[in-house]
Amino acid sequence: MQIARKDRQELADAIGVSVQAVGQVIAGKTKALTAENSALAAKFLGVDIFWLATGTGSPKIVTKMSGQWPFSISLESFLAIPEEEQNRVGEYIEFCVRKWQAAHPAKK
Repeated sequence: MQIARKDRQELADAIGVSVQAVGQVIAGKTKALTAENSALAAKFLGVDIFWLATGTGSPKIVTKMSGQWPFSISLESFLAIPEEEQNRVGEYIEFCVRKWQAAHPAKK
């Protein structure tokens, strides 16, 4: 929240939880944010979702230019959609990649 210059109430309002719930997460008394709320919090705060959830890595948002996420939509936005839709998108991407690979076989 310091990075984004936001307070507990602003974060709570942005993700639809109580300020007390945010306080409990910050104090380490619970890890009870849902995956959806964690993704929303990361997006609202402008930080990397993995860093927010684990404290590992950098708070910097992964961007297309970094080579770690190859899409123009943010990873946080993708993770904010329902899991069923994420799976559908993943299946379509796999289909497209296999189709391209079939049309462009690797040279040996």
